[in-house]
This record gives sequence, structure tokens and C-alpha cells, in this order.
Amino acid sequence: MTTYVLCTDPASRLLVVQATGHGTWHLPGGVVEAGESPLDAALREVREELGLAIDLRDDDLFAVEWAQARRSGARDRLVFLWAGPILSTADTDRISLQARELCAWRWATAEEAKELLHPAVAARIRAPLQLPGPVTYRETRHERTT
Repeated sequence: MTTYVLCTDPASRLLVVQATGHGTWHLPGGVVEAGESPLDAALREVREELGLAIDLRDDDLFAVEWAQARRSGARDRLVFLWAGPILSTADTDRISLQARELCAWRWATAEEAKELLHPAVAARIRAPLQLPGPVTYRETRHERTT
């Protein structure tokens, strides 16, 4: 399982982070550890990656996705997406990136996010980002490669 948080600013831009050494952009979040709930993992990942303690509740769940494994021998997984907080300038002034994992962060409009993020990740993002409504569920299937 993996879990990610959609943090936005008052202009509805999305906070994206860049992986150290890879240059790829993604959402704050990561793997749910053994014995950890997806919500607890989301809170931990944001705290570890950004140095921010955010308020996130179970009713902030935005979407759940079943993602089929891309290669033989890999496992399918569930992806949890949370509608995170609207961050103020004071919040972003406190961002302290976990240097071994992240080298940069930025705000991205919905259009920019679709260009920066992996297409599978970008497809998970739907507006409005700040207001969770009914939780969406989707399945992502891939033609498996060996």
C-alpha cells in the first residue's frame, strides 16, 4: 500500500516534491509500513519529507485506487489519496525537506502537475482538491511485462 497527500495553497495549486537523484516529481507520501494505517502513514510521510505536522482525518480520504503490478512477480497495491490542508506562507516557510529523499518542492497548477507528475499519478488528481466529497475508487490496469 502507498498513501499520498494533496496539499494545496490558497490559489488551489498543488504541492509537488522532487526526488533526490532521480529528478522525478511526485506527491508527498510513500509506503505504508507494516502495522501502520494509511492515515498514519500519510501523516508520518508528510512529517518526515516536509517537516510539517498536518491535521488530517479519516474523512479527508479523497480516493482509493487499486494499481495492478507492472511486472511479473510484483504485487498489486492499493493507493490512498488524501485531501490535505491548504498551506499558508507561514506553513511553507517551515518546510524542511528530507535531503536523502527530496531535493526540491514547488507549487504546480493542475496543468503543470499533469506535465510534472508520472501520468498514472496525475490521473489520480481531480478537482476540487481542498474539499473531499464522495470518495472515488478506480482501477489501473497495465499490460504486464517480464
